[in-house]
Amino acid sequence: MSLAAAPPPPAARDRAVRRRPFLVRNARLLLVWGLLLVLLAVYVREAPQFRPREQRTIANSGLTLAVAGLGQTLVVLTGGIDLSVGPMVSLTNSLASSVTDQDSPRSSMWVAGALALLVGAGGGLINGLLVAYGRLQPIIVTLATASVWGGIALYLRPEPGGFIPPAFADLLSGTAFAQQALSLPFGLSWERPLPRAVFFLAALVALWLLFRRTRLATRIYAVGSSEGAAYMSGVHVARAKLWAYTLAGLAAGAAGLVTSAQTSTGNALSGNAATLNSIAAVVLGGASLAGGAGSYLGTLAGAYVIAVIPSVLFFYGVSTFYQQLFQGSILLLAVGLGALGVFRIRNRLERL
Repeated sequence: MSLAAAPPPPAARDRAVRRRPFLVRNARLLLVWGLLLVLLAVYVREAPQFRPREQRTIANSGLTLAVAGLGQTLVVLTGGIDLSVGPMVSLTNSLASSVTDQDSPRSSMWVAGALALLVGAGGGLINGLLVAYGRLQPIIVTLATASVWGGIALYLRPEPGGFIPPAFADLLSGTAFAQQALSLPFGLSWERPLPRAVFFLAALVALWLLFRRTRLATRIYAVGSSEGAAYMSGVHVARAKLWAYTLAGLAAGAAGLVTSAQTSTGNALSGNAATLNSIAAVVLGGASLAGGAGSYLGTLAGAYVIAVIPSVLFFYGVSTFYQQLFQGSILLLAVGLGALGVFRIRNRLERL
């Protein structure tokens, strides 16, 4: 009687994964970037003109979601979810518009920015403490804190308004190199003004690539892959989760500042769509809702896919109602793809 073959050791499985073709290993990531490039090509073709104003509009359209998606990516990688991202964006936007003063715009905006980031990180810290050390379900904790952050935002800004310094708005959502050409390698130059959002996106990508090399990133991936195995390997699971939720709150606070710059006003409902859209962007980018798999590079592309779709539909004369229908369908498709990936992983584990 033959004995069943023992499963290969982890090191052998890792080597087998690395030997798989590049296209197979990064299929989801390449798919979402390909979809984004197709949407951008359609937009450029259908737009009456694609001048610096249109370029700035496209770059700014997904910047808030891209910043918020960075924090949501970290939480999803741990196997959790953060439903308080949108309300935190609204809270920090309302806070920034309430703190700034027209008589001293520069100094008050610095105070508002620091306070918004501090509040965002503090809100994420509370989520992390309740999830990691209170051992409560992330969906319940963040749903509860979402109501709290939204209520505080409404208290600070019962009606849309407030003041955001024009210089701050131009810093985050304006253009750069408007009066001079930008020198590029190989003797090339760019004479058009560049959207400042492009530089912030490049900074986010660089920040992610540096973060990916840290021990904290490795521990976050390990916790999402298998919390029990991570604990047995010496990973401080609770501390890794705490950092993930704190950084997610910090990212939401930064997204609130981006919203403030783009709208030049405060609104307690400004971040309502950020929660669901950030989750959809993460899943569209190839992350698994079960945790342990994903990359911010995919989330970035997913954020701009969600942001560009309404503009493309507008050029085809699709009404606002049907635009929402298409966006909702894409969100459902994103969640379905994420669930399908989880089922495939479970089936593979069952066959081992």
